[in-house]
Amino acid sequence: MSVTIEILSGLGAKGPAAIVVEAQGKRLLLDAGGALHPDDTMTWANNLDVDAVLISHDHIDHIGGVAELAEDVPLYCTPLVAKALPPNRAWHPLPERGALEVEGITVTTGQAGHSLGGVWLHLAVGGGIFYSGDACFESRLFPFDTPPPARIALLDASYGSYDQPQAYCVQAISERLDQPLAFPVPETGRALEMALWLAEEADRRQLTLAIDPVIRDNLAALLALPATLRRPGLDHSIRLLLARQNACPPTLQLMCDRNDTPAQWSNHQLLHTGYLTPDRRAQLAAGEISWQRWNVHLRASHLVALADQLGATQVVPLFTRFSDNELNAWQGLLGDRLCTAQRFSTHSRLVTFPV
Repeated sequence: MSVTIEILSGLGAKGPAAIVVEAQGKRLLLDAGGALHPDDTMTWANNLDVDAVLISHDHIDHIGGVAELAEDVPLYCTPLVAKALPPNRAWHPLPERGALEVEGITVTTGQAGHSLGGVWLHLAVGGGIFYSGDACFESRLFPFDTPPPARIALLDASYGSYDQPQAYCVQAISERLDQPLAFPVPETGRALEMALWLAEEADRRQLTLAIDPVIRDNLAALLALPATLRRPGLDHSIRLLLARQNACPPTLQLMCDRNDTPAQWSNHQLLHTGYLTPDRRAQLAAGEISWQRWNVHLRASHLVALADQLGATQVVPLFTRFSDNELNAWQGLLGDRLCTAQRFSTHSRLVTFPV
């Protein structure tokens, strides 16, 4: 069976996710990412012709381009992810963990360990194609499900060759909790597990805490899902947090990252824990904000472990910059499994293109 993969966006840089898999006469789009920065021009959707769209999760760089697609193209996502679709956009449900037929192709899904309602995708074509979307092994809240074998692995490599364990990140943030801090976070991602951790730390240190109502609502949505869709042993902690009153004023504030300018938080130090836009990088350089990563993507050794687990013979690191140093690092980690080709077929030799 001939299978062709075209990475429209998301290869060689941190950018929107958009990948077309063509097999059995059908073209499936994996994710429809939107621009990460207000001034970015998004061109991957121009004149795009696909038979169906599969969305891994609801972060803007994976779902923000849906409005650019024809409305009559069938779109598949989990019910919680559907809440982030443009108003009145028709959609079909993906299982949080399971399988279905999309345009005659068997698609298997599983928990990706990254966000509320987020899944990885496996297509039963070409010896198996696995797409992680954004994924993480280290979440204390979101599980990561073992996927079926796959010859081709399209993997989240947002962290490049970074390989610091989550325990290091948590300890580094813990050491900063002696000052008023505000944490801007994606409301369906790390926000939920950071809420639980901050509640524990606030109680232990006798600090006051406030959590954005939207984050609380998402924790309640997670609690309403089957228990197997979250890590075991946390339900009691989630219920306690939901019953907890917000302090006013708080020492620690966890809020959605839409309200995150230093001027809005004159009494708190803004501490970012994820991707920094150019504006935020400028703020960091000027000392206006702080930054410490909280792991929500695959770090390098976990990406290699996942490729090994899949039995992949071709591995494509996505959403990362391919500098010479990074390419050398990936070559050392993946050897001849490394693929940086923008377009390739399962029946052709892979050729690296200049980046």
